[in-house]
Amino acid sequence: MRKIYYAIFFFTFVVAYYGCCSSKEMKSEKELLSFTIVLGSGGGFTGGYSGNAIDTEGRIYNWEGRTYINSSKRIVDTLSQNQITKLNKFFSENNLTNYHFRETGNITSFLTLSDSNDDFTFSWKEVNIPERAPDKIRELYYLINQAIENNNKEVQK
Repeated sequence: MRKIYYAIFFFTFVVAYYGCCSSKEMKSEKELLSFTIVLGSGGGFTGGYSGNAIDTEGRIYNWEGRTYINSSKRIVDTLSQNQITKLNKFFSENNLTNYHFRETGNITSFLTLSDSNDDFTFSWKEVNIPERAPDKIRELYYLINQAIENNNKEVQK
């Protein structure tokens, strides 16, 4: 009888141990974005801004306010792991922190990349990014907008 109790105890221990280990492995498989991404535009008479943001876990926000930091934010969706991997690959292949593009106007649009050390902001005078912006910044802008739009289409279905 005592052998049965030991066998049950040993079996329970093994199942609990492997259950904990496998859940830790699953959590570590989730890839995080290299940067927090903020897109927006605004200014003009009201000084208000609005746009989208993506945090490092891939959550997509709509935001509105005078600045992103002090804005009202609403989570609307989450990027897939495939989309996060695609953005991270773009970040690693293109040293975007070496690019500079800053224009301001009555209405200004911007793209900000933030990591734990710094913020990198690109801005322009139009609503959509102009042809005169660096190619890699325009490519990133379209890549981010494509990811957001694809997720919004899936939510609306």
